[in-house]
Amino acid sequence: MPVAIRNLLFKITGAFILLAVWTKHRLTGYRKPNTVSEDDRNARIGYVHDVVQSWLRFMPPDVSVSGRSVLELGPGSSLATGSLLLAHGAASYTAVDAFRLAGEETADFRHDAVRRFDGALLEEDIRAAEAAMSANSDAFRYHVDPGFDIPALCGDHTFDLILSCAAFEHFDAIETTIDGLTKVARSACVSLHIVDLQTHTNAIRERDPNNIYRFSPGFYSLLAFPGQPNRKRPIDYVKAFEKNGWRDIQVIAAKSIPPEKRKLLTSGLAAHFDKPEMEMHILDLVIISRYP
Repeated sequence: MPVAIRNLLFKITGAFILLAVWTKHRLTGYRKPNTVSEDDRNARIGYVHDVVQSWLRFMPPDVSVSGRSVLELGPGSSLATGSLLLAHGAASYTAVDAFRLAGEETADFRHDAVRRFDGALLEEDIRAAEAAMSANSDAFRYHVDPGFDIPALCGDHTFDLILSCAAFEHFDAIETTIDGLTKVARSACVSLHIVDLQTHTNAIRERDPNNIYRFSPGFYSLLAFPGQPNRKRPIDYVKAFEKNGWRDIQVIAAKSIPPEKRKLLTSGLAAHFDKPEMEMHILDLVIISRYP
């Protein structure tokens, strides 16, 4: 099939998917942040473990979770990531979100996620984590506000480790978000974010991972909905962190289009994204930075 026809077909398919998702959100609102079934406890725990293991894998060698006050942005439907961070020795865990998706998660699930973690955990840290989850502890906090005003959500608390996974791509204005997290960052704070830059629809995600970038800004914004991927690229994150004074910024391509498929899968994109600096071969991004 000629490339131009292939791209047109995927653009049309993507447009119908956008319309369907927009309609669904208009009718039901923002409900589910990932594809893991709520009824599959093992899969849910596996997802939480994968998130924490990914953070630990990309953590700079001189950085440890132990003793740190951790802020997670957009935890979605589970706070068990926080339980595991406490079990790794974190001093405290705070999660902030625009949607109360984890409000019905049970403490039992979080306990189970900690106890089933396949990694080296100190028993004293596990006990401290379980105590924080079981009581009304200041070491385990969850705050929600539709406006996602990070300084207001955090109150007087500040942090020396700020994390997120598959959340940043859903923030409407990353510049505002980074400005907000900067205001609650302590000196020497480390910020680590895993960002999913691909189209999120499973039906075309593997065959056309850059599908969301085929549309003009006008068309894409016409079908905007809460949590819609913001289409920001690595260069946008770097500029926003630099503007707020962050240093030692690292950009890691956690997943990329294979070289032999790059020409095909980066063709036919909207003009704004059809530039070398957009690095359209990067599908999953890890961005790490430090606050002076």
